[in-house]
Amino acid sequence: MGVSGLETELGESPQHIKMLGSTRFMKTILCKQPHEGQLVLHVFMRPVSMSFDVSQQIATLRGLYSLLGSAQHVLSHVRVISDDRAVYILRQYLHNNLYDRISTRPFLSVTEKRWIAYQMLVALRETHSRGVCHGDIKTENIVVTSWNLVYLADFAPFKPTYLPADDPAEFNFYFDSAGRQCCCIAPERFYEPGSNIAQLLATPKGGGSTSGQLALQPSMDIFSVGCVIAELFLDGNPLFSLSRLLQYRSKQADISISADGLVSGIADKEIAALVQHMIQLDAEARLSASEYLDRWSGIFPRAPLAAYMDTASPDARMQALYAEMSSETQVSESMCEITASVACANVRNCIQPSSRSMGIKVLLQCSGSGGAMMRGDPDLILPYLVALAADPSPRVRAEAIVAIRDLLLDLRQLTPINGNIFDDYIAPHLQYFAADTSVGVRCMVASVMADIADSAHDLKQQGNSEASMSEFLGGQMRAIVSRLSFDEAEVKHVLLCSFPQLYERGLQSLSHIITYLNDRDCWFLRAAFFDVVFAASGQISRHASREYIVPLINLGDQEVFVVVSALRALVRLVPQMSAAMLWDKLVEVQAVCRAPGLRIAAKEFTDLAIANARLPMAADLARLALDIAKANRPGSPVTIASARLNGADERLVQLRGIGAALRTVFLTAVRDPWTEAESAGDGSSEMLSSFLRKKSLELESSQPTAAGQALDGWRPHGTLVGEVSEHTEAVTCLAAAHGGVFVSGSDDGTVRVFDGAAFRKSAVSRSVAVHAQGGRITALAYSAALDCVVSTSDAGSIRVLRVSRTGLSVLATASLPRGEHAICAGISGTVVVVATSLSRLVFLDAIHLVPQDSVQLAATLGRPTSIATSGAWAFVVIGTSTGACILVDARFRVTVRAYRHLGHAVTGLAAYTDDSVLVATAAGDVCVLSLRSGRRPICVCARSLHELKGNTASRRQRVNGLARVPHTSTVLTASNDALLRLWDLDHLERSYAVNSADASPPPYASYRLNDTVYYCENAAPLHAPPSPGPRIRGAMADTTRATAVAANSSRAAGPISAVAVLTSPAAMILCGQQSGSIRVMI
Repeated sequence: MGVSGLETELGESPQHIKMLGSTRFMKTILCKQPHEGQLVLHVFMRPVSMSFDVSQQIATLRGLYSLLGSAQHVLSHVRVISDDRAVYILRQYLHNNLYDRISTRPFLSVTEKRWIAYQMLVALRETHSRGVCHGDIKTENIVVTSWNLVYLADFAPFKPTYLPADDPAEFNFYFDSAGRQCCCIAPERFYEPGSNIAQLLATPKGGGSTSGQLALQPSMDIFSVGCVIAELFLDGNPLFSLSRLLQYRSKQADISISADGLVSGIADKEIAALVQHMIQLDAEARLSASEYLDRWSGIFPRAPLAAYMDTASPDARMQALYAEMSSETQVSESMCEITASVACANVRNCIQPSSRSMGIKVLLQCSGSGGAMMRGDPDLILPYLVALAADPSPRVRAEAIVAIRDLLLDLRQLTPINGNIFDDYIAPHLQYFAADTSVGVRCMVASVMADIADSAHDLKQQGNSEASMSEFLGGQMRAIVSRLSFDEAEVKHVLLCSFPQLYERGLQSLSHIITYLNDRDCWFLRAAFFDVVFAASGQISRHASREYIVPLINLGDQEVFVVVSALRALVRLVPQMSAAMLWDKLVEVQAVCRAPGLRIAAKEFTDLAIANARLPMAADLARLALDIAKANRPGSPVTIASARLNGADERLVQLRGIGAALRTVFLTAVRDPWTEAESAGDGSSEMLSSFLRKKSLELESSQPTAAGQALDGWRPHGTLVGEVSEHTEAVTCLAAAHGGVFVSGSDDGTVRVFDGAAFRKSAVSRSVAVHAQGGRITALAYSAALDCVVSTSDAGSIRVLRVSRTGLSVLATASLPRGEHAICAGISGTVVVVATSLSRLVFLDAIHLVPQDSVQLAATLGRPTSIATSGAWAFVVIGTSTGACILVDARFRVTVRAYRHLGHAVTGLAAYTDDSVLVATAAGDVCVLSLRSGRRPICVCARSLHELKGNTASRRQRVNGLARVPHTSTVLTASNDALLRLWDLDHLERSYAVNSADASPPPYASYRLNDTVYYCENAAPLHAPPSPGPRIRGAMADTTRATAVAANSSRAAGPISAVAVLTSPAAMILCGQQSGSIRVMI
């Protein structure tokens, strides 16, 4: 085969892939062009033995395709190349022609067949309107895309228009290249010897077939399309062979060869009438393609516009399809079937995850609105959804899993070929999905397990493959649920929500979910367990309730949400509890019924329990019920005094046998001259101790021990590595966030975000984001668990911010009532705690900043100045202007105790250990306050021993900032005297002033008073970390002097107003100045 002319035209020879067809007339090859993809190459070899001129046919073919350039449903992008050896015709390659598509799964539905027939008529209308006829329409010359878009291809004006009726050789040579004995040629194209057509062909100039009386006519194409439509609806059986067509042409009396007999096998009667009209022997009686579209318009389905976007990308086509389906109020069943085929073909090729997500929604809408046929056949959509469940995007995978669930729930029956679909197809993929790397996807798998089990059970009840369904439900589904039961807490939580359905199907047992209570760090899992008990109480037997469930209901949990859920579960379990159990639980309920959030649930349980008591009420129970009724009286104030039992019958209610010892702290009231308990009424301190025993966390030790060793031995030298002066007024607060980011607040009303890593590269850095909040920024608090920062201002505004190295975003906003603003703020769990200028402690939801509760602090204790919270605490500590520290229960929102200090205002608080807090004062002192006993075992002072004994202090020694070095016993303080002091509370001799150039050791004087050891600086000296070893000389001495100069320059910046410690990417000290600058030291 010569390819020289082809190489000249294309620039390089196409790469041969395979032979598509080879006949004596023309060879068809599938080839690949580097810049054009796969092509179909038709090769006509010029005869060598005789002179053969094909220039007229080549010109006709080129002119034909130029006319069809903008025609719809026509494959008109064709190149015709000729050389002295052959003629080459190249066109785009499409994988399927109509002949192949008819026999390919999934088989075409009636709606899809009608749509294909409609497109063929549209293609004929387009070509005939341009004066072009095809000449060889058959199923092999109609190509179909993956979404059933039809194109008319391989126009044949070079083939003879008329064929001899008595010689089949010419027909076989030109029109039966596949050897299928299928004939779609119009009967008028065959002529008898001696006819007018034969005489015209015999003339020297009559051999042409493109003009005059021998030209192709539109009616001939109409007949051919009628034969193709008939073959389509006869599932690939051709309407005519050559012999049968010649019999039909001769009008033989055989009824099977009549028009009525030929279309009798088409089940669709409307299509049969259309085909019968198109294959009439009288060519004049046939209509044009446009007329057929008008007359039979009612039988053709409406297709989405996106189906015709043949040049668009899959993403653009999918977005257009989603927009069109979303705008339709009512979608017909026929449109749903066509839309589903378009979506299935494009969704896997979309590049953007959002487009694939749209495709899943479109497929679900088609499945729900596509009639009984689509809902009953999983072959149409299910394989595509399963493929999308392995998508790279976790969001797409999760949505695909939900779509699979919805599709299976829509199944009403299974065909015999799909009888084992759950056992052989669904179960293996579910096992794969359950091992997904994304927790969100595994949560989605857990959420659909119950519904899939219900679908399989319903199909089993209808007699669909009962043995296969039993294996699926009894073995494979149970194994998947068991695997998910040992997954992350989030997955367990989702699985708990489906427990009633899973328990009913025998896929999950009660012993599985009871183990979830062992996870003490996930309060939502414990709350969900009791919610499940509430929902499934009717399915749990009386024996299981009494032996396993009721003993596990713990009302001493630190999270109020868990206690509320437990009380609701108790209400549902009351009919299954014995009288002794009821009385024991009443005693436990009395201990928590006074909390505002538990009143309603406690009252509901109490009323129902007393009504269900099956024995006469004892005197103790009656007195207990009376106490609960008084506590739940409308409008009764919640105070410490109201929690007491007065009179001679005063007693303590113990939390017996309910696991309170697991996470409980036992605080005892200790009287000493330095501590004074504050309460709202009369009563003994033993009742206060009992209150704390019920509502506090278990504390392992009262000694300050470091939780980690990450910064142990860190000795900063005060070397200034960076400074930024973007704030125009004093810096009021600093907060270190995750990832080496820190946040600053100022009197200028702005919150700025800085990247700490930038200071390691350059001494001058700029903020990465600025938030203008307004007013004066009064507090900043960061939560590592929520990864957010809370900022407050004296304008009354509160913001929840998400900060990173790239910017800042506002998650939630709130405002306090007019005339009130926040002074300090902290985050306890998922609650933002704010102390206001009106001595109120306000609790807000950290997600939406919705107020939950408030506690009014006693005015006699002074105005709030600082706050301390911790993720390990169930309480909040507030410092005041009079030197008091107030302990507030963060769960029940009540004041527990107040601790008196030396009378100096508290200027800073920081969590130290599980049961102690660091307290900084205006006198320059930093004390460790034990919340158990109220004692202060150690106190370090920046003032002299003389000033301590006289209880006097200078304003220069005031502690403006307090920061604990994480996981160590070291604390940093910043004062008005511009000194940054590092106190090592375990080894006081290692304490020093970080930004001082004085190398003398720190002189301290110790003083003991009322079980407190005070360490005082004799004259508030300036000192630096000791450097053991020989005296430094030479170059090392120069380095030391340079460090001293840097420290002096750091100290000369004026009073330090805020301090924080940044631990990533390296340990650094952040100092906020009253001048508005921020200095970074190491």
